[in-house]
Amino acid sequence: MIRKLLLVASYVALCIVSSCRSKTPVAGVEPSANYSKKPKNIILLIGDGMGLAQVSAALFVNNGLPGFEFFKIIGLVQTSSYNDYITDSAAGATALSSGEKTYNGAIGVGFDTLSRTTILELAESNGLSTGLISTCSVTHATPASFFAHTPDREMHSRIANDFYGKGIDFVAGTGKPYFSVSKLTEDGYSVFTGYPLTSMISPGKKTFWFYNDSIHPPKYMNGRGDFLPDATRSAVHSLNSNKKGFFLMVEGSQIDWGGHNNDLPYVISETVDFDHAVKQALDFAVADGNTLVIVTADHETGGLGLMYGDLKTKTIKPDFANTHHSGIMVPVYAYGPGAELFSGIMQNTDIFKKMKFLYGF
Repeated sequence: MIRKLLLVASYVALCIVSSCRSKTPVAGVEPSANYSKKPKNIILLIGDGMGLAQVSAALFVNNGLPGFEFFKIIGLVQTSSYNDYITDSAAGATALSSGEKTYNGAIGVGFDTLSRTTILELAESNGLSTGLISTCSVTHATPASFFAHTPDREMHSRIANDFYGKGIDFVAGTGKPYFSVSKLTEDGYSVFTGYPLTSMISPGKKTFWFYNDSIHPPKYMNGRGDFLPDATRSAVHSLNSNKKGFFLMVEGSQIDWGGHNNDLPYVISETVDFDHAVKQALDFAVADGNTLVIVTADHETGGLGLMYGDLKTKTIKPDFANTHHSGIMVPVYAYGPGAELFSGIMQNTDIFKKMKFLYGF
């Protein structure tokens, strides 16, 4: 009899918990809270491989990071993939883009290899303008996870083929050898190649801006210039012509590559460049008043430790644990309508869920 009573009590408790959960469909969103101010636009900036140590090193050596230091709302993100404590960029970006954890190597698909709808695709289907910017090939794991659906991140030609007909309004990056310029033109794109541009980008027109003819652009410290912040500025002003709003993803890709190389100057220079893009997004958001800026990472790379620093010379002695990704939580920064939802500890999938909630999709 006692056992039966305990089972009934357990069932009732489970029902109560389930009821509470049904009233809180989004992690970190209080069901009784009044989120009357929601963003029209969301700019999601992803520093690939960027953990707190990477930001700390760049801030110290650069005597500040105006973009990062602007934020008052900061949280931490757990990055594991579906079946691995250490995620790769494909699974990490798919979690951010679709709200579902998947296996390493997956691009916009779940663990069952079936397509998952991304926040960019939701924005498009709801009439918003959309954009992607990256300092690597557009077919690379992070940008690809917002528009493509393939079981393997190395399927670059298939990923590029997934791009056609999507209707993404502004794209900037590299990977030109994977794309057909004639198909892009048929899709209505004005295609630009080179940096800096010798011609003007028309606001509100579909734009595909290749940094150069190569698969990837050079490092920032090898002369890439201000492509990332310039593309970010161009994108927000172009996409803002849509009165319904826009979604823009901006990736600082090569922070990760510096981590894989255990090259601290490479990491720092790419993080500083990424901060310049963050500053462009914040400048727009402050002036606009209806834009949410979110800055985070897909994972940390290198297990970077900062073991020694000289205050006078502004030099750091790094200690990398390995040349791979780590399971260290990564930061998330937020500014604008709904920013308060991004404080505390959360899963990478919660980023998608919070963006979807704030858009009202």
